[in-house]
Amino acid sequence: MTATITIDSSGRLVLPKAMRDALHLRPGSKLRAEIIGDKISLGSDVEEALIIRSPDGLPVVVGWEGFDAVKAIAESRKEHEDRILAYRNRRP
Repeated sequence: MTATITIDSSGRLVLPKAMRDALHLRPGSKLRAEIIGDKISLGSDVEEALIIRSPDGLPVVVGWEGFDAVKAIAESRKEHEDRILAYRNRRP
């Protein structure tokens, strides 16, 4: 998959949604940037907790040895509760 990405005046760039989805990237995900010759290589191999969505929309926690699944699940639940409360608070 390839794409042309424009850098804004602050040096930011946006990865296309298809690329973010293919790599299971979400807000807060970290990427490793490396200059190789005259190119920039971005890698998603930075160790971090990864929460993906199953086909039925439920969050699935994926990690590695020593990964704190209990903490990740609690954070996921908190995010879900915050979304529900935000929805309820914006209703007339």
